[in-house]
Amino acid sequence: ALTRAGIFTIVYVLVLGIPLGLTGWGKSRLQELFGTGWYWAPVVLAIILASAGPFIFLYLRRQAENRLLAEERRYQAALRELSKTMTRIRDLDQLLKAIVLTVVDTVKVSFAAIYLKDESYKSYKLKHCYPKKEQGRFSELVPLDASLVKAISQQKRSLTSEEVIPQDKIQLDSGLVVPCFMEDSLLGFLVLGAKPKNQMYTPDDLIVFETLSYSTSLAIENSQFWKEIEDRQRKARLQEMDTYSYSLAHEIDNPMYIIIGQAQILQKALLKEIGLPADKQQDIEGSLNFILDSAWRVSGMVKAIRDFGSPVTGKFKPLKVEDVAESFSRLYFPQFKANGITFAKELPLEDIFIRGEKPELMQVLVILANNSIHAMQYSPTKQITLKLEPSNQDTVKITLQDSGCGIKQELLPVIFAPFTTTKASSEGTGMGLYNAQKIIMRHKGKIWVESEINSN
Repeated sequence: ALTRAGIFTIVYVLVLGIPLGLTGWGKSRLQELFGTGWYWAPVVLAIILASAGPFIFLYLRRQAENRLLAEERRYQAALRELSKTMTRIRDLDQLLKAIVLTVVDTVKVSFAAIYLKDESYKSYKLKHCYPKKEQGRFSELVPLDASLVKAISQQKRSLTSEEVIPQDKIQLDSGLVVPCFMEDSLLGFLVLGAKPKNQMYTPDDLIVFETLSYSTSLAIENSQFWKEIEDRQRKARLQEMDTYSYSLAHEIDNPMYIIIGQAQILQKALLKEIGLPADKQQDIEGSLNFILDSAWRVSGMVKAIRDFGSPVTGKFKPLKVEDVAESFSRLYFPQFKANGITFAKELPLEDIFIRGEKPELMQVLVILANNSIHAMQYSPTKQITLKLEPSNQDTVKITLQDSGCGIKQELLPVIFAPFTTTKASSEGTGMGLYNAQKIIMRHKGKIWVESEINSN
């Protein structure tokens, strides 16, 4: 404002001062040149300068602003470019990370963080914060009824630090909260720290961030849309694999029964007719017993695969829980053996029956076993125990215990929430225990976790 006022003053001092100076100090010279009509010279000059004055002012103001606001114009152009390109990013996590990093790198704010609506938590969840050392400023979750969320929803505009009350558990300094709306729905919001030297956010800044928020909302919707498509494609591929494994198991099982039948014929009939010496006959019988044991083991694994891959009908049928445990142990025995894990079953003396879906209950045990295998990858002792015990005449308790590293206490309340995982992003999606909980709830049961941190 001072620069514009200074330029305006200088330009119009010259516009008015030159003709007046010429009239006062150059009158005698003008009379010599133009005679009695000398006064037309300063009048014409004043008209020319007055006409050119606004253009001179605009030119000088533009040049001054380009110098003074060069940094601001640079990051505003970078943010506009980000707005154009972010819709091409399909991965939601990469998108949010790119927004936060770009804002910090270009605007040079002290920090930036982004929250996204998470229906499972009934809150806005902190997704990314940069730099990491500033994460203590933010609450992990901002409830849907928080005063900040209400203020954003009412104002439908960016809020300055003075408008964010301390109860919101977000320390802004001299920062800004930029909302991301899709129609009237608040998808999330971007939290920005102070600009360098605590400079104010200008109206041009707010316009650029408003444009960025529109593009961010579209990009988030786009990423979520692509994620839904990928999830559907993944489910379709899994269904195809289930059908394929079911068919493959059937094709393997048929020749296995032929092998078993022919080995039994050799064992019962042919060896007696050949009349081999006792020691030779004993060796051959041992080999046939080994073939039969291996064939029965393969047949049992094939049956477990067929049970696991059989279509889920959604109709519960009477089911013996021991059969679920037996099919699971046959299915996962190769996995346990490959990872050097000792597996034990503790089964009750009496049969326990429930109503349910065998493939779904096997899937729960598979999810738990996969987590156990991951938790024990660095354990000196690797032990998994599957225990079945009747709690009372109406319920059965199924426990799968491992000797792994354990789970931190702060994660226990959210371990069954979707996308919650302790694994690397390339190893897990955080949906396993969430799906297990859904299956158990559908079977009128409940699932929980008890854990101690293993210091080894």
